[in-house]
Amino acid sequence: MPLQFAPLVAPKPIKYFKASAHGCENERHSAIGSSKIEINGVIHATCRHCGCELMRLGASRRWFRTGQMGG
Repeated sequence: MPLQFAPLVAPKPIKYFKASAHGCENERHSAIGSSKIEINGVIHATCRHCGCELMRLGASRRWFRTGQMGG
C-alpha cells in the first residue's frame, strides 16, 4: 500500500468554550466548596460559575437549582 500524503490545507481552528458555563446552560452546575451547608440531610450551596442557589440530596450526585427563578 503506498504512503498517503498529508493534506496541504491547515485544519480549522478549534473553538474553545468555557465548559463550566456550557454546563450551567445544560443544568450541570458546580458548587463552591466553601459554600456547602448541610441541613437535615440536604446539602445547599452556590454555583461557582453562575451564582445560583443549589441543593443536593445525600444519595444524589447532581445539583439542582433552588431559590427564586425568573423575575
